[in-house]
Amino acid sequence: MILNRCFLMPSRFRRACLLPLLLAVLAQPSVARTRNGNEFALYYSEAASEAERGALLKEAADQQYFFRYLQIMEMKETADELGRARIAITAFEPSSLMDVSFNVTQPVSLSILRENPVSRPGDAIAVTGRIVATNPAPHALTLDPVIVRHKDRLSPAAGREMLCEVQPGGTFYSFTEGPRPINLSCRDRDLLRHRGRILKEQGAQAWFEFLERELAARARGERIAK
Repeated sequence: MILNRCFLMPSRFRRACLLPLLLAVLAQPSVARTRNGNEFALYYSEAASEAERGALLKEAADQQYFFRYLQIMEMKETADELGRARIAITAFEPSSLMDVSFNVTQPVSLSILRENPVSRPGDAIAVTGRIVATNPAPHALTLDPVIVRHKDRLSPAAGREMLCEVQPGGTFYSFTEGPRPINLSCRDRDLLRHRGRILKEQGAQAWFEFLERELAARARGERIAK
């Protein structure tokens, strides 16, 4: 009704009437703001207590989060109960060392994964999604629903200042609590996705043995971690 009255007024009065309405609309907070998913994963992984993690999850409810640099670790194409295509993906988030799991079902998102070059394990993608669950470790997030935004890089490109770009074989992570130090290069950073589970379930010695065994296998040209 207010707008109808405004448009019936002379132009100079119409402008005076519409200006306060426009300002009021612009002053409203955005309810569809997309947050930084990489930052959330980092804060969640570094939370000092279950209470702190719970507070983060409560804040995340019904929010859209934008994740970049997700390295695909596993992907499997299946179908839903109606026969529609679905690709289940587990990806590695580099800042938090967490797994991020989700199902891709929307046709546009599926087409992005399938366009040449076809996305495969080891490639990176960027997605938007809602955080709906975490596992008890807590080194995994589940997103639903998800939109694939684009194929991505494995890490930010800031000139050539990233370790992976300057020195691919440089040390990315060191573990010094075993009988001898173990150093991972950027090429082997995917192994860190197992860190939380192994340390929690089996302890530091098992983590040392896992890293030593895996690095030895990779030196022989094998990849045994799953």
